[in-house]
Amino acid sequence: MAFPCQTVAREALPAIKAALARALVKEGMTQVEISKLLGTTEATISHYMKGERGTAVVLGQHIVDDIDQVAHKIKEGSLTEKQTSQKLCQICLKARNTCAVCGAETTQDCNHCTHT
Repeated sequence: MAFPCQTVAREALPAIKAALARALVKEGMTQVEISKLLGTTEATISHYMKGERGTAVVLGQHIVDDIDQVAHKIKEGSLTEKQTSQKLCQICLKARNTCAVCGAETTQDCNHCTHT
């Protein structure tokens, strides 16, 4: 039995980080800046940008929109590190609540998300 948090860590978080990296590039940040911000390597950011990582979960447009808003606030400097972390945790929970993590067709089929 896999716990929901295992699935989130393995599949959803990389998808969220990849979407955030893409959004930050659109905001004008470099891959070096993004790698430092996310605490990862430049190579990982490059893989995100090429679609070679962070593709196991397809995030809904409402989640991508939230990530874009966070990226904009990061770029303008209006979020502290703690606030950024809190916003990303909220996005992750939102992904879990909409079956983005488990890929179930309906919430009745879901064995991982927080609404069950």
